[in-house]
Amino acid sequence: MGGMRIADDSTKSSLGYGVLALMVLGTILGGLLQNAVSTVLPAIMEETGVTVGMAQWLVTMFQLCLGIVIPLVAFLVRRFDVKVLFVVSTALFAVGTFLVAAADSFPLIFAGRFLEGIAAGVSFPLIQVVVFQNYPRNRWGTIMGIVGLAFGFAPNIGPTIAGVCADLWGWRSMFWGVAVLSAVTALLMAVLLPRNMADGEARSLDWPSVGLSTAGFGGVLLGFTNATDAGPLSAACLVPLAVGTVCMVLFLWRQRRIPNPLWDLDAFKDRDFTVGTIMVCLLFSAFIGVTLVLPLGMQAVQGFSTLEAGMALLPGTIAALIMNPLSGIMMDRIGVRPVICFGSVLLLAGTVPMMQLGEMDDLALIMVLQGVRTFGISSLIQPISTWSVRSLQGRLIPDGTSISNTLRQVAAALGTSAMVLLMSIGGEPGSVSAFGVDVAIAFSAACSAALLILSFAFVRK
Repeated sequence: MGGMRIADDSTKSSLGYGVLALMVLGTILGGLLQNAVSTVLPAIMEETGVTVGMAQWLVTMFQLCLGIVIPLVAFLVRRFDVKVLFVVSTALFAVGTFLVAAADSFPLIFAGRFLEGIAAGVSFPLIQVVVFQNYPRNRWGTIMGIVGLAFGFAPNIGPTIAGVCADLWGWRSMFWGVAVLSAVTALLMAVLLPRNMADGEARSLDWPSVGLSTAGFGGVLLGFTNATDAGPLSAACLVPLAVGTVCMVLFLWRQRRIPNPLWDLDAFKDRDFTVGTIMVCLLFSAFIGVTLVLPLGMQAVQGFSTLEAGMALLPGTIAALIMNPLSGIMMDRIGVRPVICFGSVLLLAGTVPMMQLGEMDDLALIMVLQGVRTFGISSLIQPISTWSVRSLQGRLIPDGTSISNTLRQVAAALGTSAMVLLMSIGGEPGSVSAFGVDVAIAFSAACSAALLILSFAFVRK
């Protein structure tokens, strides 16, 4: 493989910050709709007459598409001009969102969410590759902190915006607004984005790898998702999980034996990248599931209202808005080790007391603890991701970015499934018990503790 460029500390950025803002905007729009549909599911169910299980596929499909498409991004970056990828993915996202907004049946809404997921699966890792290849290393923290708003703040605020829009103008209103913004953004990208934002090289696509990747990561994600509804021993869980695991192993085996792999696994020869990828997986296992366990436990066990349960998650939105850019700035100024170690301490300090969530009836205390947790989480996501990629050779950056983003999707699905299943311990199958909620939070605490140990042991300035 040919070498790929990477900006060093002395290299002036080849991209203006207006160009960066345009790419961030396109990515934020994808983040806004990632979870927003969950708020309007009741309205969609009422209008289309589908069941809860069917409606939930509007959320599941988006996540599955991310897991299927993200592994392909390393190839796409090498094969096509990044400008073309941004314009096409943003335009595709606009088409999908228009379809959701205008659909008069559930299949059309489903198709729209499918297109949205495919488009987001390209844009989410793509902007990271552009940053790493066009901006000097000593600015990566700050810039990735800004980019992190698309991954941290936007998905958190999306459900709130969707709920407000649905109450004021109907559930379709937010989708109409995002569709128009996406279309305008795609047009601006076509005019303003420069070409050759990443070095490409002509490579043939290994279709067996594509098939194995799709079946592997898609099957594993589907299996974990089905485990929360059908149970961990159900065929709906075990069959896709088994098929996915086998295909994933074959996919990784094949990558080491072909000249044009989708993933160059040489990235794992770098210790920082390997440890950083493990840390990212632990982080996503620790925090994604809590966003589901916390409101469910509060309502089912302690009798809090829906509004109160929603308020408990509010600190996460505030923390993401503040800490995503701030943690990046601090990383550039004082180094990555103090930022990551501090964030790890906050995460564990906020999670351990929440292991008594099943017995807590003080909303203010829950909000404080969740605030501590989410300030820690928002201090970790982009610094860990940036640190893990920073030591890679330039040619491996697309592979490293694709690998990290894919595995954290799998880790998030695994962590969420595990915590949902643990919630029923001590109660009826499928129910939520106080003891089960505590055990589920303990799982998050264990992941947080492992993350803390790795932070102090391996992260250096």
